[in-house]
Amino acid sequence: MDQKRIYIAAGFAALVVLLIYGWFVSIGPWRARGYTSDYYTQMASAFQHGQLALEAKPDPALLNLPNLYDPKARKYIPLLGDASVYKGRYYLYFGPLPSLLLIPFSLILGAKPGDQVFVYIFILGLFFIQSLFFLELFRRYFSGLPFWFLPLIILLLGLTGPFMRMLSHPFIHEAAISGGQFFASTGLYIALLALQETSINDRKLFWVGVLWACALATRITQLVPVGLMVLVTVLFIWKEGRKEKAAWLSLRPIIALTMPLLIGGVLLAWYNWARFDSIIEFGLYYQLAAFDLQANYDALFSRVYVVQNIYNYFFQPFALKGLFPFVFALPGSEEPIFLSHELPKLYTVEGRFAGLLISTPFIFFSVLPGIALLPGWINALKGNKNQDLSILWTWITGSLIGSSIGGAIPTLLIFYVAFRYETEFITGLTMLAVIGFYQVYRLLQSRTARIVLLFIGTVLILFSVYVNIALAYTG
Repeated sequence: MDQKRIYIAAGFAALVVLLIYGWFVSIGPWRARGYTSDYYTQMASAFQHGQLALEAKPDPALLNLPNLYDPKARKYIPLLGDASVYKGRYYLYFGPLPSLLLIPFSLILGAKPGDQVFVYIFILGLFFIQSLFFLELFRRYFSGLPFWFLPLIILLLGLTGPFMRMLSHPFIHEAAISGGQFFASTGLYIALLALQETSINDRKLFWVGVLWACALATRITQLVPVGLMVLVTVLFIWKEGRKEKAAWLSLRPIIALTMPLLIGGVLLAWYNWARFDSIIEFGLYYQLAAFDLQANYDALFSRVYVVQNIYNYFFQPFALKGLFPFVFALPGSEEPIFLSHELPKLYTVEGRFAGLLISTPFIFFSVLPGIALLPGWINALKGNKNQDLSILWTWITGSLIGSSIGGAIPTLLIFYVAFRYETEFITGLTMLAVIGFYQVYRLLQSRTARIVLLFIGTVLILFSVYVNIALAYTG
């Protein structure tokens, strides 16, 4: 297929996405009061002055409370919301990397941007990387799909999920979540470029390790999906080395990939120890949240939330009304969907949104790539040497599955439900859905059957895009 036509079509669709992004930026509710959060700037300023604690000081009345972590006790005391207080100083549990990246711009340009700037950059970057990843798959594997279907996929990648709503609500939480996903997805894309070469590119794998370390230093919950992607990548490298009958050759690329992660892990451990006297404490325990987190610390993550969270994130319905845009988001459900399933009082759902399988039915195709891999994995476990698990396609699918499941695990286990947390797993799920759709298309031999499938796919994508835009507006 003509590469020029591919990039022109993708560019046109991307332009549509960027225009819609710009519109949602312009209608953000934060604009009504003229500001957003500036936590990354505060952290960068502290680093510039050679300290890890923020320069802002907690109110003495707050420090004199018997339990300053109880929101009822501090109700009328001014404070820095969502910050952590330890030994009389303010800290932030958000990853430090964006603040470190801000320092050069602050020194040279005197820039003190709000956190909305990071949200804009990270979401635009994530869309750009997701598009490049898909275009690489399209060029290498999906050439059988009709040319006109390509722009639809670009629209699907950019205009479904929580991204538009995050752009209109660009605070520190959205910045941290989108930043972690941006670095993780960029690392996955560079890994694809490194592994598809005739000889695995060690330098690119090194930058993959750097990017994945950046993901952890921005959003520590990326530890689970990044860990699974590292595992899949190491298995790929090891199998490639065994195929060449020189397994020792795998050590160099594996070291190139993992060394930045090990160094990043050590630095994060030191960072935590220097602030909270613990290498595994990021500040959550000492957070000034809307809940007394210390009193409920053992209940923050639990399997008891999984069923209810699956319902809210995947099956929560939306409302249809006779008023434009006709689709309206509903509050998430805090009432147990099963009467026998009791939820702790701590369980909270923030805002209005709809489940992904309801608002984005194209996601149903995401289950197919994993099903397609099962026979190969089963045969390999039985010792069938004719099954080669090291092929690039298996790595792509396995990495996306690892990214999706790994991102969903902490999201489904936590007591707090919010639309922005969909970012943790939606990018991998959407790409898996695209792969699953193509797998069905390739299996169909009849031209009529393929036309029907393309029609269904087009309808599902257009429906998904419209509903997500409407929900972002009304939610």
